[in-house]
Amino acid sequence: MASKDGECVFKSESLKKMVFPRVFASPVIHENIIYVVGGCDQMGTPVDSFEMYDITKKKWSTLQNMPTKRAAPAVGIVEDNIVAVGGVGDVQQPVDAVEIYNIKEKKWTELEKLPSGILGMSAVVKDDKVFLMGGMGTDTNPYDYFRMIDVKERKWKELKSMLTPRYATFSFLINGKLYVIGGRQGKDPCLAFEVYDFEQDSWRQLPSIPSKRVFAMYAASDKHIFSMGGLIQPGNKGFSDACEVFDLEKEEWKLGKNMPTKRGDFAIGLIEGKLVCAGGLGNTGKPYEIMEIYDVETDTWSKGKDMGMTHCSCANIVHNGKLYVMGGLSAQGPTNTAECISYGQFVAGEESSKGRKQGGGARGKKKQS
Repeated sequence: MASKDGECVFKSESLKKMVFPRVFASPVIHENIIYVVGGCDQMGTPVDSFEMYDITKKKWSTLQNMPTKRAAPAVGIVEDNIVAVGGVGDVQQPVDAVEIYNIKEKKWTELEKLPSGILGMSAVVKDDKVFLMGGMGTDTNPYDYFRMIDVKERKWKELKSMLTPRYATFSFLINGKLYVIGGRQGKDPCLAFEVYDFEQDSWRQLPSIPSKRVFAMYAASDKHIFSMGGLIQPGNKGFSDACEVFDLEKEEWKLGKNMPTKRGDFAIGLIEGKLVCAGGLGNTGKPYEIMEIYDVETDTWSKGKDMGMTHCSCANIVHNGKLYVMGGLSAQGPTNTAECISYGQFVAGEESSKGRKQGGGARGKKKQS
């Protein structure tokens, strides 16, 4: 059913394009500016690209390249310092680099390297320290590592290991506790779900994720953790429409109404208390532009206005009640398109145009900012 002028809807606005098309980039936000770190180019080669989007000025700018080319580094921000740790380097090998970009000085410096290369770590920031969980090394074995970087002191510290070794987890800091969920062990999905109590310096196992999937996406509020979609294992079973909701107070899982579209590796975030799922890859084998919204209170799904472009394996981050979706795979390969999803009044003619060209465009000329 068509929306009417003045009706409040979830909608997508096309932003100016990033300078470089890429997938598997890592985003972080600081003072109304989104920084996009690393990724892979059209050839699947890790890049050192580093650029920022000024939300107020609606403008992209390139910054000094990272010293180390890599995709999907773990990132965190402490005051004016962006920390990039590990990731995937050349020939798909884990990276041992730890590098810090100072926003005021506009330059990168290198910290003591990891003992060995690690990819697939997740990160949170607490008390001006970056905490890193899990990962996988060159031997393809998953790790139970729990480490902390004191950015001000420029020092590492090993902490009490997680209960379950794994990589590619999602991590959330909620009410002062650290929740680490999902991930993989080799090619297999890991159903482990753990919580760390900083005051007691202890890990505790929580009820496992209900179903086995890789490329599932996770999000959290102060009341719930959401486990959505993904690729069912074994992979020949196709993508999932799973909607699994963990109640943080009751510490139990509930199976919600299934997603309307089976898919994985999509953009996800909470806007106005509703869970937005946008883009991703499904059983058609092509990236999606579809936007669907889940209301946990009523256990219902609704349809948002589709994005103007298709995106999967994209950088995405929530800021000030908006979900920013950047890069990833389009129908034509890596893209540099960017979108902003928000909840607001529908205005006729404001919808994303489906007639625009899909894809990434040419690489721009590097400029230092």
